[in-house]
Amino acid sequence: MYKNIRFIYTLIIGTFSIALFIYGFFPIVHYDNTIASINDIPQFIDNVRVERDALYKPLVNKVIIMVIDAFRWDFISDSVGKAAMPITNKLIENPFVCLLQAKIEPPTVTMPRIKAMTTGRVPTFVDMVLNLGSEPIVSDNILLQAKTHNHDIIFYGDDTWLKLFPTMFKRYDGTTSFFVTDFTEVDNNVTRHIDNEFHNNDWSIMILHYLGLDHIGHVTGPFSSLIKSKLTEMDNIIAKIYSKILHWNENGIGPILFVICGDHGMKDSGGHGGATLQETTVPIIAIGANCSKSYTLPKKIAQLDMAATLSVILGLPIPYSNFGSVALDLLNNLPISRKLFALYYNAKQVHTQFKKLTDYNFQYAHHKYIDAVKLHLAWLKSVNNSYETGYDVIAAYRSALNEMKELLVKNILKNDTHLMITAMFFLCHVSWILLHDQYYPLLKNFKTFEWIFLYGILIHAISLGSSSYVEEEHQTWYFFWVSFLVLLLCKNSKTIIMQSLKIRVHSTQFRISIEILLLLTGHRILRMLNSTGNKYNHLPDIAGHLMKEESKVNITIFVIIALALLVWIGFIHDKSIYRQYTLFLNIGLSLCIYLRHTNNQTIIPISLYHPSKDVKEVLIFWNLFTIFCIFSAYRLILVAKRNKTNFLNYTIFFCIQAWVMVSALLHQPYNLILLPIQLIIICMINSILKYNNIEKINILINAWIGNVFYFYQGNSNSLADIDIAAGYVGLQSYRPIIIGMYLIVNTYSAPVLAYLLNMYHRTLSYKSSHSLHYVLLSDNRIYMIWKLVPVTIYTFIITIQKHHLFIWSVFAPKLLYESMYLAVMNCIILLLETIILMQYIINKCIK
Repeated sequence: MYKNIRFIYTLIIGTFSIALFIYGFFPIVHYDNTIASINDIPQFIDNVRVERDALYKPLVNKVIIMVIDAFRWDFISDSVGKAAMPITNKLIENPFVCLLQAKIEPPTVTMPRIKAMTTGRVPTFVDMVLNLGSEPIVSDNILLQAKTHNHDIIFYGDDTWLKLFPTMFKRYDGTTSFFVTDFTEVDNNVTRHIDNEFHNNDWSIMILHYLGLDHIGHVTGPFSSLIKSKLTEMDNIIAKIYSKILHWNENGIGPILFVICGDHGMKDSGGHGGATLQETTVPIIAIGANCSKSYTLPKKIAQLDMAATLSVILGLPIPYSNFGSVALDLLNNLPISRKLFALYYNAKQVHTQFKKLTDYNFQYAHHKYIDAVKLHLAWLKSVNNSYETGYDVIAAYRSALNEMKELLVKNILKNDTHLMITAMFFLCHVSWILLHDQYYPLLKNFKTFEWIFLYGILIHAISLGSSSYVEEEHQTWYFFWVSFLVLLLCKNSKTIIMQSLKIRVHSTQFRISIEILLLLTGHRILRMLNSTGNKYNHLPDIAGHLMKEESKVNITIFVIIALALLVWIGFIHDKSIYRQYTLFLNIGLSLCIYLRHTNNQTIIPISLYHPSKDVKEVLIFWNLFTIFCIFSAYRLILVAKRNKTNFLNYTIFFCIQAWVMVSALLHQPYNLILLPIQLIIICMINSILKYNNIEKINILINAWIGNVFYFYQGNSNSLADIDIAAGYVGLQSYRPIIIGMYLIVNTYSAPVLAYLLNMYHRTLSYKSSHSLHYVLLSDNRIYMIWKLVPVTIYTFIITIQKHHLFIWSVFAPKLLYESMYLAVMNCIILLLETIILMQYIINKCIK
């Protein structure tokens, strides 16, 4: 019992330590809540008085901002975009329309991007986690300035805006961004308001945020035929709004600025949140801004420049905490004097933030700012005020703004080193306890073949010091898996050769060799199911082929085979007296899963069945699942009374059944096949290891298989590859706890299943309760060493690399993945320890 308590101590302290490290590593920035006023717009440049009201005044009467969620750059620039959005592309050719390429910093999710556009500040990585529960923005922002200066704002679209700005809008109607299977109504609910607002003249700013494109990306990816039709729908809406703008201009209501932009892009797999080019590059189309067409490549700006630029266009004070620069490409028709004044005001405002840095006056950016102001003064005092000299001043201001912005962004992202070091100390502490309790007693008994796996743990941990190895981690696990199979094949072949010399060749050895060859062949196919990682994720894969409209028959067969295999495996592994009940229950669950996918139009529907947006099917699934749980509880009570030694075995068996059922419900249709294949492969491997008498490394091999299948599923270390659609299966309202649980189950399905299967096979191998408890505790310790030691090493790596170029785009997401992985497995292990304790109590009570 003491050993169990000591082990539970390591679980709890390990989880607490990694949570403490995350809290210290990810900076939470507390913004200055000062609100800019009209008095912040300068009346002097140094000691020279200027006519502020003449130099800084509104350029337009109305602004319409149309945000198309996940509108990535190539959706407007490549051949698909040109074909799907012909009207918009035709408009871009006109001199009064600007096409800019906006660069976005990760995290590339909606809430942080809205913050960047409206405040001019760079969101922190914590905003990625907070995206599911947006709090109102209390710092200065463009909407607050607009409302303060008597602009009436109306909004229709993603209700994230309403959470961030709950009191800003005169009229509004929010649509939820979290039902990713809704492609149509979510946008129709925005468009239906446009005609009514066109007949109203009581607003000056309209914001529309369309979600359908993002939803399609999450479910079917950016290359789906649905993307093209959605882009065409957006094109028609743009044409409709532009037509109304022309009418307004003819009737003297203008000038009007119409801005179309994406909040973030979309990865080739359909998700977003990471730092790939497709996620961090979006178009900004400004209709009503005179642009120079003398360039061939699009002008580039930062997304956070929008706050300062819109402030200048509307003649508003720039938000107090803004880091962005005014985009002069949208102000092409302004006189040089007004451009220079806008830049001076912008630079002065950013310099106010810059002065909060320690030793700011020793920074090169500070001197650049001073030099730019001096050039501006010289230009003002000169007789001719030449354009050529004026553009030198513009270049000086731009350079100073960019330098200050870069340093400001770098300095707001500060870690709490003391917390990080404390967490690392405790991680080392629990790692030492685990190593001392488990590995040292076993090391002397390890064979050469088994030592390879210990080296594998160390090699994997060290490899995480390279950003490329983090991005392509799946290659490491694929290499380990193939290497293990090849070594096993060599070991088996050697045995066959030795036996053949003695004229004693066993058929079992040949069978094992064939099984290993089948496993190698299966790996080659399964790794092609989903392209993952960063370098090759754009390559065609089986999933992409199956999700095409013309492959609907193939994906349907794929799903039927997967579900049939799951039903068959459940049938043959259950006790004969219960098989009939289990069969009917599993068929019912499988039918619900099949019908759930027909609602997304990914597989062939059943005739005469009317789809229900997967709500009804999922509800029936959970009712059947509840019946299964009650039935399983009844069986466990019988086992506890009649055959107490099998209580642990039956409990784990039911846990595996439940986990597979829920995972099957949440998986994408093309990933369903992974569940029965993983069950079969782990069965085969455990049999091979038992025959070769190398069961000591059973837990490690099963853990490796769990990781391999984790990557087969299409997961990676990019937050963009999280299958968001899995979180909303069957939901009718936004329920963050359930969504989070769904996402965890779907993401970590394979590792948890591998762990449970290992423990189940252990319970089959040991009849003695005392021996079984010792083996399970030993396996749990080894598993925790396998997880905790690399995480501990990674905390040292990420601390050393905290100023690395890819710290937020590569290393930080990996830390989040590993931390959640560890937390999930700790919960599962604690659950198993609880079941073991129940087995112990049953043994004591029923004697």
